[in-house]
Amino acid sequence: MPVAHVALPVPLPRTFDYLLPEGMTVKAGCRVRVPFGKQQERIGVVVSVSDVSELPLNELKAVVEVLDVEPVFTHSVWRLLLWAADYYHHPIGDVLFHALPILLRQGRPAANAPMWYWFATEQGQAVDLNSLKRSPKQQQALAALRQGKIWRDQVAELEFNDAALQALRKKGLCDLASETPEFSDWRTNYAVSGERLRLNTEQATAVGAIHSAADTFSAWLLAGVTGSGKTEVYLSVLENVLAQGKQALVMVPEIGLTPQTIARFRERFNAPVEVLHSGLNDSERLSAWLKAKNGEAGDCDRHPLRAVYAV
Repeated sequence: MPVAHVALPVPLPRTFDYLLPEGMTVKAGCRVRVPFGKQQERIGVVVSVSDVSELPLNELKAVVEVLDVEPVFTHSVWRLLLWAADYYHHPIGDVLFHALPILLRQGRPAANAPMWYWFATEQGQAVDLNSLKRSPKQQQALAALRQGKIWRDQVAELEFNDAALQALRKKGLCDLASETPEFSDWRTNYAVSGERLRLNTEQATAVGAIHSAADTFSAWLLAGVTGSGKTEVYLSVLENVLAQGKQALVMVPEIGLTPQTIARFRERFNAPVEVLHSGLNDSERLSAWLKAKNGEAGDCDRHPLRAVYAV
């Protein structure tokens, strides 16, 4: 009978062996539900499957449920995680689970989660905006909502905040709803949509050097004072990467820089840009992670303290 070698989120440098019942198959990198301890079940990740175990087969418990048909990690990320656990002598289960969004650690389906958005209610569409003149943030928020729904993860990019929206919600002027968005391959219609500035000599040299090494591993330090045009170099490099149908991971030093960075990217590229930061809820974080993992995002912008294993 096949034996699944399963990594669990415990501080032990080993995997745990479980029998695969007849008719049950699983691939390395898929999640399973297994018994662990006294009357307890845990979510684990299958590291490998074989026909042998260090323990007698009659002493092994069986896998309760296979949660995934395909691995939750891409092949390159899977290799990276196995290498990291070995190189840093860290428990493999701890490494694998820290690379997963919390909802996947809890056993939720690895499918695009519903996305939440704000919308103006009928009362919000009808109310006089001047009645909110003493609350300018609420007034701005409601005016924007009257133009159309606003995805919750986009609020940080706007001039108002979540507190203003919550205040409007208490007044019955707006509310939250969710839908599971359908995605198409952005590569089909990819184009540079924003204004392209003419690069100066130093910028062109930097972009050319980075582009010439695009097919190899390399590290570059872009030096320049504030306002010297480094962002345009980043955008030009990203333009080359996206034109090849590849993805890019961009990290910013603090969450406060996210709105202006995202605005520049979305203005420049006709490709989806996903954001991961501490202001997102678990469902939003899962959705962004899955889109990056499945290739549905062209750019992924992250706070540097977050794991970077999604892309």
